[in-house]
Amino acid sequence: MEQEWRGLLQLLLDAQMLECKDFGETSTELASESSLSGASCSTTTPLTRVDSSTVSVNVERTVAMLALTAIHDVFKAEALLPRVRPEHSPFQGFVTDEVINDHDIAMYYVLDFFPDALPSFAGLSPRMQRSILFTQSKMSFNHGWLVQGEAPPSALFSKFKEVISAGDAEPADIAFYFVHWLTDLAGAVPSPLDGSEKLVLSFPQQVLGSFIRSFKV
Repeated sequence: MEQEWRGLLQLLLDAQMLECKDFGETSTELASESSLSGASCSTTTPLTRVDSSTVSVNVERTVAMLALTAIHDVFKAEALLPRVRPEHSPFQGFVTDEVINDHDIAMYYVLDFFPDALPSFAGLSPRMQRSILFTQSKMSFNHGWLVQGEAPPSALFSKFKEVISAGDAEPADIAFYFVHWLTDLAGAVPSPLDGSEKLVLSFPQQVLGSFIRSFKV
């Protein structure tokens, strides 16, 4: 179990949601270099020492993640699905006046062309907005295929690579995407009274560990 927690620590550092206090770097590779004397934050640090004295929360990126978590499935409500305006046609396979019936593409469309429609997104900095837009790109990435070896690299990563190459994605945005993937999974079966129990009661620890270990791939 400790290995899984270390994997999560690394993911949050790579996503720049956590930062090592000693040297102001968010990359765990930099943080764990032995040449940096006095380092107190790395993925080899005993987990009992990883606390507010060794890491700090990057508030801007954490707020962005919370905003994304709140809005990303809004367009599963079919009544809210947008139609493509003439000036935006064609848009990812949808033409003028056609309802965008893919909730992820619908979200990207609204965030890209009508960001003020979602105030929690509109209030973020341009950099955080770009990070969120990257997570909503249509990457056709199936994490289960990767973990279970069910598809060749081209099927897994070709669209992912295309999205990265076409945009302004930073390395931290890729890790940010995987943090979002994990929070999305955790909230897949919400309960008004008990909160999200998916990762606690419904997800085998061995499978969850496989996903966490795969993030560094």
